[in-house]
Amino acid sequence: MSVHPWKAPRWLRLLPCVALVTSACQPGTSSDESAEAEGAGTALATLENCTGVSEWNASTIYPPGSRVVYKANLYEALVSIWSADPVLGTASGWYKLIGPCTTSGGDTLPPSQVTGLKATSTTSTQISLAWNTATDNVGVTGYLVFRNGTQVGTATSTSYTDSGLSPSTQYSYTVKARDNAGNLSTVSSTLSATTAPGTTEPPLPNGSWHPSYLALGTVYEPFTGTDKFFSKVNPLFPAGKRLDYGYLYLNGGSQISEWHDRAVRLANKSKEQGMTPIYVVYGIGGNTDSPAAVWNNLQSAAFLTTYFQGLRDVGQTATGIIGTGRIGYVIEPDTLGYIQQQYGPQYGNDPAQMPAATYAVYDSGVLQRGVDPTFPNTLTGLVQSINYTLRKYTPKAFLGWQLNLWAAPGAPSTGIVHATEVYGLEAGKTRIQENARANAGFALKAGVKYGNAEFISIDKYGLDGAGAAGANPNDPASSLWFWNADLWNNYLLFVRTLKETLSLPVVLWQVPAGHINGTLQSSPTAYNASGTFPLLSNAVQQYEESAAPYFFGDRITLSGNRLAWFSKNLWGDPKVSVSGSTVTWGSHIPEAANAGVVAILMGAGVGVSTRGIPQPGSYPEDQPTEGYYWISRVQDYYRAPVILP
Repeated sequence: MSVHPWKAPRWLRLLPCVALVTSACQPGTSSDESAEAEGAGTALATLENCTGVSEWNASTIYPPGSRVVYKANLYEALVSIWSADPVLGTASGWYKLIGPCTTSGGDTLPPSQVTGLKATSTTSTQISLAWNTATDNVGVTGYLVFRNGTQVGTATSTSYTDSGLSPSTQYSYTVKARDNAGNLSTVSSTLSATTAPGTTEPPLPNGSWHPSYLALGTVYEPFTGTDKFFSKVNPLFPAGKRLDYGYLYLNGGSQISEWHDRAVRLANKSKEQGMTPIYVVYGIGGNTDSPAAVWNNLQSAAFLTTYFQGLRDVGQTATGIIGTGRIGYVIEPDTLGYIQQQYGPQYGNDPAQMPAATYAVYDSGVLQRGVDPTFPNTLTGLVQSINYTLRKYTPKAFLGWQLNLWAAPGAPSTGIVHATEVYGLEAGKTRIQENARANAGFALKAGVKYGNAEFISIDKYGLDGAGAAGANPNDPASSLWFWNADLWNNYLLFVRTLKETLSLPVVLWQVPAGHINGTLQSSPTAYNASGTFPLLSNAVQQYEESAAPYFFGDRITLSGNRLAWFSKNLWGDPKVSVSGSTVTWGSHIPEAANAGVVAILMGAGVGVSTRGIPQPGSYPEDQPTEGYYWISRVQDYYRAPVILP
């Protein structure tokens, strides 16, 4: 059996992080954000003489030992490196920061003391600060903000929003000014500010792993761009509300060596933002779009030894940071899909008959023979051992395996969601249900529910509909992934069938974040001064997509083929209506909840995807690429979230 031609490759997301900035690479905080004691001296670190050292250039290849200047700091290359700037490169282990620059006889005068520090607004989880502009003989380049004596952030303007705070809690703030030479002013006077009381949420069901309303989350590659983004958008959330989840990829291949740092970064930053971290364990199927490579990884004791040791470290590391909070795992996207699609027939579609080197979990020292359960050397045994390992080393874990729309036979060449277009509405619905049951049945035999797994996950595909292979935004009917409401309703039918077959709630994951041009939804002027959202260009990182309009609802002005396509309503959906050239879709989050969805995790899945929040490789680094549409709709939703049935 061949891979369906409509299943577009994921290679753009899965490129190794080798000295290039990609969406799968894990950026880090800049040297500006290193913790610094409030009472430190007049410089961030020992000033370095950078005379004669060239400025960093993106097109230059720097061999190990080369030194460059970037943003008034001196860096040294640890590997042969190009393209990635030294701030991102330091976080990935490609550069090391030597220190801030000065030159002999250079500027040694610090800026003036910051005055006028005040709190401009408070909520239950954040405090917004402002202060007067400091002066300097050369020029002030930024400010360091301290909470309770520890640096918590930097600002290039005279304001800062501190997030991730506890309700009804008093905090002390000070600020220092910094100039281009790295000189710091004396510390400002101390400001005391208290957060507002928190709102009382209904009790959390099902072991407190998800709230009582349908939760939302985002892909989250923490770096300086996301810090600035959340500082801007957090004040516009309703009081006491934040995104529920932030997810981050743990890719396979050579990137397993990065898992520890990524675990640290996501746990710390999610905690700071008041989100629950979710790790997308993409080790077996990650960094490959090859079923044969996935199969070989299942048989490789050497690979699985490294893999299980990585899972142990991630669990222990994240737990050490999060403490008693919950930690989520979406397990191995595509892996079961590839195995079912390519190897199922020759093994009678029975994962218990498929070989796997499960013994590696014992040989690696991660589990102990005679102490931990004995798992067989089969695909089922491997799946069960992964669930068990995550539970053992992450005591507050919630987890679920990811399934695929394309894994089971019986779909038309355009994909199972298009079945109603090929076979008619009712016959197509039947095909969709049969296909979902086949997916769920294989997963059940593979052991995905072992150890009381909390959920099952299904994606859409992380590249926006107007950007997927063969897409034509002006003729969306010919675009396999630019769905109208009928196709989205087909998708929810597939989801509902998974939920009913497996008796597990569903987490939608990697749902794209673009929108449809022609939206009549108004924009907060804090995001777009015009009060409207900009048109998407349907070029790299600015593609149209219908997921957010479908789930959140929208009114869209359209014409021609676009009007005809997005007006379609074979389902007789009462939330779809047309008046002249305006198509109205009501919010379908209630329908998602009734289908068994408890959370929708949205975000770019490949490097060219539209970004609902900043990710490395887009510019400006602190802005989404779709004009803040997605985060605005999220904030609207949180004003009256949908309670789960």
